[in-house]
Amino acid sequence: MVVETVGTAIGGAFLGEGAAIAIAAGIAMGFSALAAAWSQGSIGSAAMGAAAERPELEGKMLLYLALPELIALLGFVIAFFLIGKLGAA
Repeated sequence: MVVETVGTAIGGAFLGEGAAIAIAAGIAMGFSALAAAWSQGSIGSAAMGAAAERPELEGKMLLYLALPELIALLGFVIAFFLIGKLGAA
């Protein structure tokens, strides 16, 4: 219900409801992937600096590097649900 309202509000007469939902799915996936890449870059450089000084932290740093992938995964799930809503519309 909210997706239809947002799709109509964004799209209006310019875009159809399906086009607005498809654009929203692309934005959700794109921004989540960019956020994951940016955070992995920041965490990765800090992890390499910490591992150079204290090698026993390498295991924890590997976990910290894997956590930002959850951001991209959640963006994919949101985009998947939006595309599923597109098929139902």
